[in-house]
Amino acid sequence: MLTDFGGTLGLSIALAFFYAMSLAASGTPPEGIAEAMSKGSADSWYFWATSMGGGAFSVLGAYVCARIAGQSEYTLGAILAAINVVLGLVISDGERDVGMSIVLNAATVACVALGAWLGKKTNRQPAG
Repeated sequence: MLTDFGGTLGLSIALAFFYAMSLAASGTPPEGIAEAMSKGSADSWYFWATSMGGGAFSVLGAYVCARIAGQSEYTLGAILAAINVVLGLVISDGERDVGMSIVLNAATVACVALGAWLGKKTNRQPAG
């Protein structure tokens, strides 16, 4: 879980810095920057970069989880996905519309499932 949330948080902070700098360089007033950062609309590169980066860290987090455990990869992946969805809903605090929340949570579950599958596949390979 630390890989997933730590990586996503670090990436989000770095991208937020660059996004705010690019908005400031284009002459956006500070109020406009704050609004753009809080909304995170789906038509900005910032939204897509953080969403794809977060998905990549979800895959990596589930992979690391599966590799460390060495067993019950899908069960642990399902637990990680549930934690991700619940924390995502708590953190977003209802700021997104229902349709976008459903799509993002489904993508998170798919990314975690992919990571668990990759980890299980690696765990089951013969040593050598």
